[in-house]
Amino acid sequence: MLLLSLAGQVSGSSQATNADCSDGLGWSGACPSASNDGSTVSIGATRPGGSDQGTREYDGWDIDDVGDVAEEALPGAPAPPPADDCSPTDPTSCAAPPVTPVTPDAPVIVPTLADVARFAPASVAIVDEPDGVGIVGMPMNFVTTPVVHEQAGTLFAVPIAVRFTPVGVVFVHGDGTQRTTTSGGATWAELGLPQFSATGTSHAYASRGTYTARALIRYAAEFNLGRGWNPIDGVLEIPTAATDLQILEARTALVDRTCAESPAGPGC
Repeated sequence: MLLLSLAGQVSGSSQATNADCSDGLGWSGACPSASNDGSTVSIGATRPGGSDQGTREYDGWDIDDVGDVAEEALPGAPAPPPADDCSPTDPTSCAAPPVTPVTPDAPVIVPTLADVARFAPASVAIVDEPDGVGIVGMPMNFVTTPVVHEQAGTLFAVPIAVRFTPVGVVFVHGDGTQRTTTSGGATWAELGLPQFSATGTSHAYASRGTYTARALIRYAAEFNLGRGWNPIDGVLEIPTAATDLQILEARTALVDRTCAESPAGPGC
């Protein structure tokens, strides 16, 4: 039996019943009956199964008739609790599902050239041809051989690998001139050329004297925190060891015999 007692401002007293229920709403026996005693309206009927659902009070409503109450005042059935509600006797059922942490794609740190300077390659040598002695106006050949350098270590307490790749060489001749190339050059023998041939890294001095030549190796740097290589802004320059040159002046003279024929002759 469902009995709804609706208390409110109702005038008069009345009772209405319907002995036959055929509207398909699921009621058994008599359809809902309503009674009005002047202060309370009661609506009652039996649902299938015959269980008594108790009484509900609705105060403070200004209703005109039973029909309005039956249509407007009956609340919907309360929603059943979710099937996965946590159990008071099982605290683990209230635990949130595990969340897979998202690993950021960006590096944890972004080092600068100054940060990775301690991983930089060592200085390399410079070779001059022909072996420290040149002639005014004739090319001297300079060669240096930088290679890719990679080193692992720790930076800011994070494991890191750093790679330096040579991208250019600046040859400083010591007479106020310099030449920038994309490679360290090659010897005359490697190029298949005779001595004093011009190359992509050669230089001819205009005056005799002693000069100190060197090269600056330019490296592009990259770092790897375990998710691939990333470039570091800027170019690192590392100088080679210096080499001292003696540039001589060559003089010629016309003679009637060679030095082999006349070892005491001019210029011999």
